[in-house]
Amino acid sequence: MRFLVTFAIDAEFNPWKSRHPFVPYDYDNSGRKREFDMYRANIGANEVTVLLTGMGPASASKAMQIVPPELYDAWISTGLAGALDAELPLCATVVARTVMTRDETLHVLSDADFVSVATACGATAVTTFLTTATIIASSIEKESLASTASVVEMESTHILAVAQERQIPAVAVRAISDIAEEDLPLDFQKIADERGHVKVGGLLKELALHPHRLPLLIRFGAHSRAAAGALADFLDRYIPELTEDARRNAVANEWANAAAKALYRKEGWLQ
Repeated sequence: MRFLVTFAIDAEFNPWKSRHPFVPYDYDNSGRKREFDMYRANIGANEVTVLLTGMGPASASKAMQIVPPELYDAWISTGLAGALDAELPLCATVVARTVMTRDETLHVLSDADFVSVATACGATAVTTFLTTATIIASSIEKESLASTASVVEMESTHILAVAQERQIPAVAVRAISDIAEEDLPLDFQKIADERGHVKVGGLLKELALHPHRLPLLIRFGAHSRAAAGALADFLDRYIPELTEDARRNAVANEWANAAAKALYRKEGWLQ
């Protein structure tokens, strides 16, 4: 199968990238430099393309417009996320049955078969991922959103909406990098751009204003790396199983079609 897997930033992708022979595709077919980073690798019998969309709805929506719909059989929106549900532990892999924007104007279903395979591979299925335009940094704000969704992130709804529009099966899967009771150590929107690149000046200014947060920032970095590693483990189980599930479904369909044809011939409905 041909998979398109999206991450927001390179830090989320790095553990998985280190395990497989991903090759960067810096230029499009016309020889122009790509605006968004893209990588490809053969993983077993599957052809996997990774697209780094950048953080946030606007960047994700723009990135998806460069994807030729006919090149892929399935899309997986993935990366790291914050827990809104207090029962979700650090590094848990979570799959969404539905994704929606904070204003609830956009609401999209994950492919039901893809959700089922994800749970068989160890993911926890939840009803909703909430896609926001800004980083949800405080435990108080997370608590206020907990009745709306189980997980908060910044891209999946917009990615799955494009997949739905193009009639491509897709699913949203995330690994938890910060639990519901945890405040983020710094205002990341002040210290990183939408591609995840740290603004050194912004970082130094934030740490100068809040020097006691440096240990918290180091701990958060360790948690994020652990969550990205857990996500890489999951993807290595998940993609082969999705392929096997597709094969089983194809065989079942062939048997069903053969049985139907046999019945039609028996009844004289098919010559």
